[in-house]
Amino acid sequence: NDLDVPLIFQQRLWGLPRMGAPVDTYLLQDLIEGRLAPYKLYLFLNAFSLDRARREALAAELRRDGQVAVWVYAPGYLDQAPDLEKMADLTGLRFGMGEHAWGPLIHVTDYEHPITQDLSQDLFWGTNARLAPLFHLDDPSARILGEVVYSQGRCKPGFGLREFEAWASVYVAAPNLPSSVLRGLARYAGVHLYSDAGDVLYATPQLLCAHTVSGGPRTFVLPRKVEVVYDLFEQGVVARDADRFRVTLAPRSTALYFTGDRALLAALDGAQRKE
Repeated sequence: NDLDVPLIFQQRLWGLPRMGAPVDTYLLQDLIEGRLAPYKLYLFLNAFSLDRARREALAAELRRDGQVAVWVYAPGYLDQAPDLEKMADLTGLRFGMGEHAWGPLIHVTDYEHPITQDLSQDLFWGTNARLAPLFHLDDPSARILGEVVYSQGRCKPGFGLREFEAWASVYVAAPNLPSSVLRGLARYAGVHLYSDAGDVLYATPQLLCAHTVSGGPRTFVLPRKVEVVYDLFEQGVVARDADRFRVTLAPRSTALYFTGDRALLAALDGAQRKE
């Protein structure tokens, strides 16, 4: 639980829903076996145990078309015996390791990269749970974006990336990435962001849902121009022939918008009336 709670449970509750783009969750094996359509950005929370065949299959899926892979904590470390070389084989990055248990926390040191340029200087993330072993980047070819504090407070490169001809590999030494860091990664990967306000957001091609705590004015940017934006709760048209729209959300509220064709909206309205 010291690892799984911040790595998976808190990450899926805190950062991912608030990054401003929809997120799909899959089994790693589905990606390895080529069952998924390609994505621009992949976040690997717990890809710790991979044998050579699975690493090679994963590389074939990732290392193309400018895709960005983000690895957290110990990618590829477990293969019969723990091995830093297997981490390098999977990620294209080289690593060092410390065995003294500590609560790893990350702070940004380079604010000039597209991933980090909009981040606040007082941003820190990670966990106070004591983890071991701990890992850091030991790669002169990598661009270091931040440091991880571990092993009695010493700082090591813990957040960085390496760009290859056909893809990019990003490493994060500590779990529970904040939504602002995820947005920076999304922008870098070319992922469409509907909003950067930090509200909980879900989207499909014809629906957009936002839940806000603070409320206030919001501008939502759509991936394409749509014929109509319709507020399904308030039952009113918000915008026509638009690729973005501006609304004011009440504090502690949820909004749901239809974003699509007028004909489909009319058909849905007709079906609702019949019911």
